[in-house]
Amino acid sequence: MTTQTLPIYQIDAFTEMLFAGNPAAVVPLTEWLFDDVLQKIAMENNLSETAFFIPCEDADEADFHIRWFTPTVEVPLCGHATLASAFVIFNQLGFAGDVIRLQSKSGILTARRDGDAIVLNFPKQPVRPEPMTNEIITALGGAKPVETYVVNSRDTDIVAVYDDAKIVREMVPDMSTLGKLAGRGVIVTAPGDKTGIDMISRFFVPAIGIDEDPVTGYMHCVVAPYWAEKLGQNDVVGYQASKRGGVVACALDGDRVHLKGEAVLYLKGEIVVAA
Repeated sequence: MTTQTLPIYQIDAFTEMLFAGNPAAVVPLTEWLFDDVLQKIAMENNLSETAFFIPCEDADEADFHIRWFTPTVEVPLCGHATLASAFVIFNQLGFAGDVIRLQSKSGILTARRDGDAIVLNFPKQPVRPEPMTNEIITALGGAKPVETYVVNSRDTDIVAVYDDAKIVREMVPDMSTLGKLAGRGVIVTAPGDKTGIDMISRFFVPAIGIDEDPVTGYMHCVVAPYWAEKLGQNDVVGYQASKRGGVVACALDGDRVHLKGEAVLYLKGEIVVAA
């Protein structure tokens, strides 16, 4: 059996300090490996997401083609691993421009330098009202939401809105039950309770191998449009109240959401896989 050596980076995303934000693995490739190998690498990394990218053949369309894997499945959109990948491309691979165009299963995404931060341009994720079962409410700890929704683009993602940030901060879900009842995942959100924070949220996705995602770009494409409309403002700042925590500055732009955050290099090295 032959093997090949690949570079790997681990980046803490949506934070300006180590050991906070959301860690993601980033593996630059020159060509795609078999899907089962990509999945096994993500499983071995055991982080919420591992991002892989290759240079695009058509440079007029995009610079790179990016994909994201949890330890158990490929996902169509991931914010923190995209931020981590952009950080690697800008700071480790010597990309000369200020804007990276990324081809993905969710269309063309961009990542733009903004001082020490990076601004992602992602598609807005609209929601529609949908009742939540009492079993899911119980699995979330019993507090009744004031509104419940599902994400239009992913009928299996549920959104529960509360009127008190304390409920969201202190929630201790039954992950085993939640993973069986709630489809892919549950977003819980409430108005912000600290100066400069407009919304507070958490994202539970035990069904795909992540009990709680530390800081989620995709989730902010759901909650930012909701709270921007509620608050009557275009720019909103979200805090994701996981154990690691992270702040995401969001700006609405038509059917797009701009997500601004910083990232920090934690690890760089090599992995050896079967060719």
